[in-house]
Amino acid sequence: MKLRRAVPKDRKAILEIASLTWEGWDYVPMFLDEWIAEGGLYVVEQEEEIIGMTKTTEISPGELWLEAIRVAQKHRNRGLGREIAAEQLKLTLAANPKSIRLSTADVNTASLKIIRHLGFREYAVFDYYALGGIPSYDKTLDFERVKQLGEDEENKKAWQLVRQSEEYIVSKGLLPHTWKFSEWTEGLFRTLVSKKYVYATHDRKGVLVLLPNRYSPASLEIAFLDGDEESVKVLGNFALKEIGSAAEEDVRTAGFAAGDRKREIFTMLGIKPREDLKKVYVFDYPLGKK
Repeated sequence: MKLRRAVPKDRKAILEIASLTWEGWDYVPMFLDEWIAEGGLYVVEQEEEIIGMTKTTEISPGELWLEAIRVAQKHRNRGLGREIAAEQLKLTLAANPKSIRLSTADVNTASLKIIRHLGFREYAVFDYYALGGIPSYDKTLDFERVKQLGEDEENKKAWQLVRQSEEYIVSKGLLPHTWKFSEWTEGLFRTLVSKKYVYATHDRKGVLVLLPNRYSPASLEIAFLDGDEESVKVLGNFALKEIGSAAEEDVRTAGFAAGDRKREIFTMLGIKPREDLKKVYVFDYPLGKK
């Protein structure tokens, strides 16, 4: 078995593997061309046949994210997933990273076994929420109180609210975005502001981060929402209004909550926990840390 960087001619083989993953629904085809171009996508060869793949993404300098381990259907149940993960980890460690993380769901018991076997440690746990269909919202609220933050504004008060929130503390400073969890630094906050993803009340007593769903960019997801009760109510209903306005027929509005406060906010907004998939685990490789 050999891991090598994927090239355009591998596209057909990768798509064939993806077509038989997760009952025919796989996010890999959505990102395949981008991943081949940016690097970090590896195919697994055995006797000149591509039998698997995996992806390493640099979210920020030194912050590496592992995902998309796939094995061709006829080669499954032979321990190849563990071998691929081990080889990927070796390559990743050789880059001398600042962090190595990945995520999986409670129902993915095979992946959980491999992840723990390789020495990853549980870093944070999120409940998984979803909003089905076009949401309704309270039209009586004053949405003029909501302001999209701009680069030329003083946003330290908004960032301070984020840093002091229960969600930031319980999640150990991770920002969820459709199954990818980034280290939420002030630099990332400024980037989100520059991309016009951050909203706040005029008095900065509430902050909302509304991101395009990675699997369906026309759909939006509430990545962060906190503040005092009135601000959360206004910002939350503003988010529902924006989600409804942006939504197409295929609505993919996900939500991840690590703390009780965010769970309560989602419940208030009618965003419900998934019954079939309750917990999402983020793992971190120790890198010599205690």
